Amino acid sequence: MEIIEKEKVTDAEICELRAKVGWDYDPGKYDFILKGVNTYFVARDNEKLIGFVSVISDGVADAFLVDLMVHPDYQKQGLGKKLVQRAIKYSKSIGVQCVHVTFNQTEEEFYRKCGFHIFGGGIIDFKTMNVEL
Repeated sequence: MEIIEKEKVTDAEICELRAKVGWDYDPGKYDFILKGVNTYFVARDNEKLIGFVSVISDGVADAFLVDLMVHPDYQKQGLGKKLVQRAIKYSKSIGVQCVHVTFNQTEEEFYRKCGFHIFGGGIIDFKTMNVEL
């Protein structure tokens, strides 16, 4: 199993992995999304996509880890942490000051073990929240 930066990955593969980790199957977006990220990392077992994370950054102050996913059959084996480490190493190499990630409370200990300082934050999710501006 190897983690490769910007290895070709299809929208369908990512959507299938999203579904496997319990997220919505949202086809047709990742071809566009991958064009807008700074980089992404892919993990495969032979040809099967088993892990993914992308990095979005301004290249100066901040980088954001997005869509960290590990296939359920490969969780609790260190792959998620390796993907995060590769994304952090990349972010540091381009000179950003801070790496950010949003996550559910159940994932706090994982991100703490990855070296993140945990503090409060907030999010507006237009897909699931009815927000009046």
